[in-house]
Amino acid sequence: MAMNAIDTRVLPTKRKQVALFSGDANFKRDVTTRLDALAIYDVKVSDAAEFLKGPPVDSRPGIIILDLANGELLGNPAIVEARAAWTSVPLIAISDELTSEQTRVLVRMNASDWLHKPLDAKELLNAVTFHDTGSQGTKSRIVTFIAASGGAGATTLAISAAEYLASKSAERAASTCLVDLDFQSANCGAYLNQFNQFDLSGIIGQPDRLDVELMDVIKLSRPSGLTLYSFERPQLPFEPRGSDFVFRLLDLVAYRFDDIVIDLPNIETPWHDSVLRTSDEIFIVFELNVASLRQGKRLYKKIRELRGNKVSITLVANKHKRKWFGNHFSRSELEKIFKAPHIKSLALDNALLADALNRAILPSEVDGRARFNKDLKRMFKERLDNAQR
Repeated sequence: MAMNAIDTRVLPTKRKQVALFSGDANFKRDVTTRLDALAIYDVKVSDAAEFLKGPPVDSRPGIIILDLANGELLGNPAIVEARAAWTSVPLIAISDELTSEQTRVLVRMNASDWLHKPLDAKELLNAVTFHDTGSQGTKSRIVTFIAASGGAGATTLAISAAEYLASKSAERAASTCLVDLDFQSANCGAYLNQFNQFDLSGIIGQPDRLDVELMDVIKLSRPSGLTLYSFERPQLPFEPRGSDFVFRLLDLVAYRFDDIVIDLPNIETPWHDSVLRTSDEIFIVFELNVASLRQGKRLYKKIRELRGNKVSITLVANKHKRKWFGNHFSRSELEKIFKAPHIKSLALDNALLADALNRAILPSEVDGRARFNKDLKRMFKERLDNAQR
């Protein structure tokens, strides 16, 4: 499969306001084109002198880019006062060489960053993404699926949850992302027959190269509009800068999307606890056998120790046989084992899941009325729709 081109057809809901002040027509055009292409920003362009008027009454940007050219504007005594009117909005100043007096004014203006002209557009992008606090729009929600034992079904549930959220609307799909942290087998991509052809070697050695632009190049896209990051690179957890790459990937995803679904393997990696610490919703998926239950209980205890009651945990008994004598554990026994309120069960349907896997489609696309899919939909409706957004 070819690398996915940047897809700007559907714009995410979380567009951040950038106020760009400049007297340089080429610079204004270049910066606006660059930022608009990312489908994250709305850029409002004004002449440099307009900065002195302070922020408009009706809107306050998330970030200011001020092109000072030769620094003449810094000689205007009103500029420090004008900056104060913008209060805590990060200011990226761009100029030619400045005198020491002009530089002092810039320091008094509490500029967050200074870039030298002529400007490398990538440098500016990195500065914008670094200083953009994300104060506009809501904080991303992180929903993590983790299996108590191999083959418990966490990957199928993670894909289904991401597609469930994406199915709400085109805007919602564009702001939903599925991140596969299983680098051994990249099963999220494999289940959907989508494979990342991008050679990560150069980026993993230098994770700082990963920026919002490159994120658009290395993503996989689903027909629903959902974005997927899935890479097969078994050696990644052991590479010197492997964890830096994963943290950078997760930072950029959190910056770009509203809903992030993570498929987290149950193995100790440098990022394992960090993902559990930052998740808003965690689904522990287990099977109804002694080994899986024991692991599930250990995992549940570990997360509660890490997070206290600050995270919502759903325990999912997968492959549940709906027979009088088919299950060794009753619901009340499960509640005793976990001492937890949210225990859900999903019907066992091997034929449905095998069919979905062989055709590289979702179980819900094979047969929406199957018991498993009804259980799944009911669980997502309760656990993902009613949660605090």
